[in-house]
Amino acid sequence: MSYDYSENILVQESAGHLLERELGWQVAFAYNTEQLGKDGTFGRTSYREILLTRYFREALKRLNPWLTPAQLDEAQKKMEQHLSTASLIQINEEKYALIRDGIPVTIKRPGGRTEEKKAAVIDFQNPGNNHFLAIKELKIHGDLYRRRTDIVGFVNGIPLLFVELKKTTVDVQDAYTNNYTDYLDTIPHLFYYNAFLILSNGVESRVGTLGSKYEFFHEWKRLDETELGSVALETMLRGICKKENFLDLLENFILFDHSGGRTAKILARNHQYLGVNEAVKAYEARKLKDGRLGVFWHTQGSGKSYSMVFLAQKIRRKFAGSPTIVVLTDRDELNKQISDTFENCGLLGKTKARQFIASSGEDLIQKLNGNPSFIFTLIQKFNKSNPQPIYPDHDILILSDEAHRSQYGIFADNMMALLPTASRIGFTGTPLLSSDNITERTFGGYISVYDFKRAVEDGATVPLYYENRGDKIADLHNPEITDRILDAIEKADLDVDQQEKLEREFAKEIHLLTAQQRLESIAKDFVRHYSDLWTSGKAMFVCLNKVTCVRMYDMVQKYWAEEIARLEKERKIAVQQEAQELDRKLAWMKETEMAVVISQEQNEIQTFQKWGLDIKTHRQKMEKRELDKEFKDAENPLRVVFVCAMWLTGFDVKCLSCLYLDKPLKAHALMQTIARANRVAEGKSNGLIVDYIGIVKALRKALADYTANVGGQGGADPTVDKEELITRILDTITAAKDYLQQHDFTLQDLIDAKDFEKLALLQNAANAVSATLEDRKQFQTYANELVRLMKYADRQDVSASTRKEYEAIVAIFHELQKKRKSASNVDLMVEINRIISEYVQVDVPGEGVEPSRQFDISRIDFDLLRQEFAKAKKKNLILKDLDELIRQRLDTLLFSNPQRINYYERYQQIIEDYNSEQNRATIEKTFMDLMDLANSMGQEEQRYVREGFSSDEELSLYDLLFSENLSKQDIKQIKQVAVDLLAKVKAKISELDHWTDKQETKAAVDNLIRDTLWAELPESYDEISISGYRQKIYEYVYTRYPDVA
Repeated sequence: MSYDYSENILVQESAGHLLERELGWQVAFAYNTEQLGKDGTFGRTSYREILLTRYFREALKRLNPWLTPAQLDEAQKKMEQHLSTASLIQINEEKYALIRDGIPVTIKRPGGRTEEKKAAVIDFQNPGNNHFLAIKELKIHGDLYRRRTDIVGFVNGIPLLFVELKKTTVDVQDAYTNNYTDYLDTIPHLFYYNAFLILSNGVESRVGTLGSKYEFFHEWKRLDETELGSVALETMLRGICKKENFLDLLENFILFDHSGGRTAKILARNHQYLGVNEAVKAYEARKLKDGRLGVFWHTQGSGKSYSMVFLAQKIRRKFAGSPTIVVLTDRDELNKQISDTFENCGLLGKTKARQFIASSGEDLIQKLNGNPSFIFTLIQKFNKSNPQPIYPDHDILILSDEAHRSQYGIFADNMMALLPTASRIGFTGTPLLSSDNITERTFGGYISVYDFKRAVEDGATVPLYYENRGDKIADLHNPEITDRILDAIEKADLDVDQQEKLEREFAKEIHLLTAQQRLESIAKDFVRHYSDLWTSGKAMFVCLNKVTCVRMYDMVQKYWAEEIARLEKERKIAVQQEAQELDRKLAWMKETEMAVVISQEQNEIQTFQKWGLDIKTHRQKMEKRELDKEFKDAENPLRVVFVCAMWLTGFDVKCLSCLYLDKPLKAHALMQTIARANRVAEGKSNGLIVDYIGIVKALRKALADYTANVGGQGGADPTVDKEELITRILDTITAAKDYLQQHDFTLQDLIDAKDFEKLALLQNAANAVSATLEDRKQFQTYANELVRLMKYADRQDVSASTRKEYEAIVAIFHELQKKRKSASNVDLMVEINRIISEYVQVDVPGEGVEPSRQFDISRIDFDLLRQEFAKAKKKNLILKDLDELIRQRLDTLLFSNPQRINYYERYQQIIEDYNSEQNRATIEKTFMDLMDLANSMGQEEQRYVREGFSSDEELSLYDLLFSENLSKQDIKQIKQVAVDLLAKVKAKISELDHWTDKQETKAAVDNLIRDTLWAELPESYDEISISGYRQKIYEYVYTRYPDVA
């Protein structure tokens, strides 16, 4: 190869020129030119030295003019020394603390006293007050080996940046496996101070940190969130090595996480860095935003918890009078997880997280009246109504995790009343849905968006595949089921509380879905399916309810043992290679452990016993062992968990690759659950969702239901007329009061009562509206409607007396819910399940049926989906007719006339609906519609039509090739080049298997682009410009068509 096209010229020289000419670094070439000695080129006295003491001491004196020569020597000694027994990551963490926070030096005071004062090593406030030096081809000697590095970047003499470069024809991973890992073994001291590791071949680049496996080196594709992104080295250098960015990343975006007894060095990913800085800008302008700083939507699995830590770290370091940061969640496990993350990453100092957790409402108020650095609390701890507002002399910033869940209801109202001057940022891993305008009104519009599709494209999450494996339920063919169920209900002699509970159970279709034959069929299929994927990772099975979790666990154990027995028989007659593979699979199956993970409830031992199940052995396992840590450990044999609610949100398991769904889920819950399987892990190429329940309709709704306010307009919900809303709230309160009065209860008595009298009146009120199920439903409809309407009102919109009436009505409603929850129908549930199980049969497909197809969810164009949904005309459903609501609720009452219910017809309809969700053609059409949505855009909207192209892809290549001052003939010619080149590239890629994985296939595509441009572009394109266009188009093709085009 010509020297002009070698690694040195094409990549190293280009990087050096960019660092020097655009980013302002001093760049030097050391190979065969460096003179050793204190007065030499860099002041090194030997090739072993990696701290450039000349520049280091000059910076110390410049930044700390008070230092004496002795203190200067002391600072240098502390910077250079380390424990001989310390690991490389321990040394690196120790040096990072000195670099960021300063080096403690001894100061002598009168009377022989001494104290320590920190000497700054870097001026983080003024980037220009530091010395940035990049040295190419620097010799470094270790104890036994000598190496020469491509580029080492020094700031004030400290080697913070390591860049390993390869030729454009060599895979970037070679820089990791063949060079970087070798340097770790041969010249480890080079990395004592290192902050950033960059690996590149010019057209692809990755950045990571010490101790990271290659899978966790990530791309840096954007300088702004709105950009499509480029993986080229120049983008990464501009994003990371611009002096302001470099020091910002160094100071605020590096963490050492000590979770699980191991130390992991974490560098913010590109999307985290951009998103957190948008949030910092919002905080800086908090006085102008009335406390609503915005919504931070980064998709599940993209590191939202770390983003919260980075944000808290930067705000507390960069703003005078650091605020109290209140981290808000709505579940104990999330509260513990996020507080542990803050502790393990060092933000809480040496104090344990439990010291910052609010243990009660009183403890929360006490903490808020102080000035702690952090408070971790559940939204439920804001349980004091009409609290005395707190006006602290410092800022309070509320970081609300899972914001779509934690800003509703009385607790959120109490929080706003207690902290009227606090600023709020809402964090969510799922998009705001169309009904989520309350979230926007609480927090403001989006400040940062990193959606599912972009996360997959960037490698922040892995692609997610969907496969439906649910079998259809056969028709019942037996009307006598109605009489048998009605007889069982009549014998049970239910009171109103039990009737309401049973009605809710029937509304969920739970009896059909938990029929024995259906669960048996699913258990068999799960064992066959997961045991065939035995090398893929761990599995989570999501069941309908707690009892079903244990039933499914027991069934799977039975079929797992049968599968082992079948494989052992097969092993006896297998040939050598098959036998070895079967031995490995059998060993894996025998050591695989499974567990049920469900929350505790009252009387659970009796409940499970009535179902013929033993919960105690499972509960013992849950209480005695740390199942969460075992499941997160890829090497631990706990590989399958059965859950129904726990672990579905805020629980990250990188080695989880298969999610089996047998529970109806909607909206946020569905998006959060399916994202359990998309975390990046070593050796994991994708996640798989196996659907037994039929979630396609709900999935389309959840995906399509993005709010149209990306970019965020802020302000009040435009669809709500405030005057009409307040009138409707008052009318609903009046209707509820009148209804209570008709049942001989006066609401004001409850409001005025104190202590035990209030408690007694609350129970009286609940009893007053519980004479019949119709009575109860009517009152609950008033209360539900009132709660829904109040979500749209601000606290100041209603008077204090109105709010007291509202709170009293809601308290009665909660008392009714408590009565229903404590009612027991277990015996009847068991009997109805037994009856239905006699009639339900599953249609298992016969031999030769085509296997179910997998769909890549990540290929859906989310942006177009949002646009489509935004165009739809939305009916204003906020202000509903109250009388119509009451009529609808009472019409659906199952027990207003139990004899009129035909359970046979009802179940036949449920079966029909269920089977339609399992229909392969319906599923395929749904996914095709989602993935081909781009084609549904009107052609008049599309520029490619006006330009004479047949697709937007051809237009994209034309735009990349376009330059100024082209003649009409040239434009015509490059349009033809764009069409021809796209066709050739797609044809070539279709011949290649996973073309982006192998260097020779990437080179084949690159060469095709080069040859086509050379042969077909107009003469006005010179040699240098063609080289630039070739690189741009290769980057576009690499990003746009990672798989088959």
